[in-house]
Amino acid sequence: MAENRYNVDDILREVKAKRAREGQSSQTERKAAATTTEDLLRQLEAAQTGLPKAAKPAAKPAPAPQPPQKAETDPAELLKKTESPAVQQKAEPEFHWEEPRQETPVMQPEEWTAPQKETLPMAEAMGEEAPLAGREIPVTKPKKPLWEASAARKSAEAVMQTLKKRQRGLAVTLILNLLMLLGVLYLALAPVYHLLLPDFLATSSTLRLWGMVGLTAVSALCCGGTLGNGFLALFPGRQSNDAYVTLTVFACLLQGSFMAAQPALLEQYGNNIFLPLAVLILFFNTWGKLVKNARQRESCRAMAALRPVACRSLPQGRLNDWAMELPEQPEKTVTLDDAGLPEDAEAVLEETGMTEGISGVLAPITILAAVIMALLEYFLAKGTVFEAVSIFTSALCITSPLAATLGSHMPLRSANEGLNRWRANLLNEDAVEELHDTDGVLLRGSDLFPSGSITLHGIRTFEKKPIDEAILNAASVLCSTDNSLTGIFRGMITNEKNLKKVESVTCEEGKGISAWVDGGRVLIGNRSLLLAHGVAVPPLEVEASFLAEGKELLYLSNFGSLSAGFVISYHADKQLKTQLRELEKVGVALMVYTTDPNVTPARVAQVYGLQEENIHMVPAALQQEAEAALDGTGETAAEMVSGGMAGTLHSLLSAQREYGLAKAISVLLVLSVLIGFAIITLLAYSGALSRVTWWSLGAYQLLWLLPTVLLGLVRKK
Repeated sequence: MAENRYNVDDILREVKAKRAREGQSSQTERKAAATTTEDLLRQLEAAQTGLPKAAKPAAKPAPAPQPPQKAETDPAELLKKTESPAVQQKAEPEFHWEEPRQETPVMQPEEWTAPQKETLPMAEAMGEEAPLAGREIPVTKPKKPLWEASAARKSAEAVMQTLKKRQRGLAVTLILNLLMLLGVLYLALAPVYHLLLPDFLATSSTLRLWGMVGLTAVSALCCGGTLGNGFLALFPGRQSNDAYVTLTVFACLLQGSFMAAQPALLEQYGNNIFLPLAVLILFFNTWGKLVKNARQRESCRAMAALRPVACRSLPQGRLNDWAMELPEQPEKTVTLDDAGLPEDAEAVLEETGMTEGISGVLAPITILAAVIMALLEYFLAKGTVFEAVSIFTSALCITSPLAATLGSHMPLRSANEGLNRWRANLLNEDAVEELHDTDGVLLRGSDLFPSGSITLHGIRTFEKKPIDEAILNAASVLCSTDNSLTGIFRGMITNEKNLKKVESVTCEEGKGISAWVDGGRVLIGNRSLLLAHGVAVPPLEVEASFLAEGKELLYLSNFGSLSAGFVISYHADKQLKTQLRELEKVGVALMVYTTDPNVTPARVAQVYGLQEENIHMVPAALQQEAEAALDGTGETAAEMVSGGMAGTLHSLLSAQREYGLAKAISVLLVLSVLIGFAIITLLAYSGALSRVTWWSLGAYQLLWLLPTVLLGLVRKK
């Protein structure tokens, strides 16, 4: 990006040097054309005596012989010429000024008086045309920063230490679960494949079963936190995939212990042992928690380096009504503002999403259905207690998805990995819920054209007065508002403490800004603004020469006279250009609030390669509402962090896409539960439940695990 290479000192030096050269040139011309007093006295003496003594000094050539009629020139006339120096002939103007076309031009008062605010009636229907008169916009007031890098790093480091400690615990638990799983599988397959076992285990199926129960219990103890959380999730107000796991593991331990305590049951129901499936469910649950922890640590690192951003819907009012009447008819328009650091960052990272919400509803229902099936088997079918327990256990095993926890966190982790190159991160699944249905975005003009996207090519002065005061007045006005040109003028001021107090800042739609500084009016805008206030401007040919080069001329008027013109050009941010085009493709309406008269739909469309009809500028009558909506107060917790507007918009698009993946995964989980429950019900009441083995249920679960994991791994960079 081109940088602004102009400041006040450089400008003053250039102007002073130019005026010094002009002064030297004018003095030389005056010396060559003027007649000195000595020359006139010599001519007077020559006229009286008739002698040719009117010679000039040696340094100057002798004058031509005077005609006889010239020698009788009246001395009084010659002496009159000495009373005042020769006046330089007035130079021809560089161009003809265009005077404002109005019968009674607006006169600038000598002293400032507080202007009366216009009382514009509230439009009862948004179909009425908004008045074009300027509206006073709120002046930016100093406020406490919503985000500080040092505080962010300190908070993130504290959370990171907790997450790393949890990661080590989960890694150890995963390894132990893997060892327990291998042990249970070995004991279960040993009689079938004649695997090596100690003699006391090889000859006793009861001891082998007790060994499987013991290994499963150790695995359950390693996941004590998971089982406790799952038990609490069975009550209203808590949502967690652990609800599936808790009762499934307890049911498997109950069935295994019941069978081990009655060895006679092994001969008839030896194939209905589901202990290996319980350990398998614990293993995949721990794996999913490790994926969640990795996503949280990645978000924590992003929180330490990037700015928090909150997504806020437009409040009900005229601005929201105007947005809903656009051609795109957006139902939800949001602003993407700076937000404060969340008070409890760890709690923000723990927020649940769609799949866990479904689990909070589906798990209690399936558990209740399994209990009903067991009771029907025992009371109506006159089955045994063990048969009722087996039906209950098999129903829970087939309706406890292996991919429940993995499917909840893999999509967001993959999305954040794709957001890394854009320097952005979605903090939790709740951010996806908030952003997925967004179909309208309200941005500032400075978001589209930050300071690095605007180049100052030069300054053209229109009056022979020092312009440092004029630039200071303009900087005071622009620094009091959020304008795309603020960065350029702030770079011209070496010390912001010198900025002056600004009164009554008014934005006039399509024209620019007017304000009062030091009792005089300051105008910053295009030629229409100056003409509306009675200030003469150069002809259109001056602007046309700059427009042909892709540049704009921004006028600055101080106290009723044109002071300078700033030659600027607008450039596109490459990353932001990509995201704006993606927004246009998915049909998200783009609304822009700005006080820069050069930022128009045509200009934005030209620079960013968009369709002009898809860009909507907030009318002047609604700019107060827009400023209030865009003013981030930090009350809303951050839902994402980003290094710039391009990353923020990419996060919005990623959230919409990730929501679709999460919805597809949720559908798969629900189908696996419903179909599995139907299969168990059919087998139970057809007398074929004895054919249901742990490996057949495991194969069914792995069948649903594969597409769920593949969907979670899908990522778009």
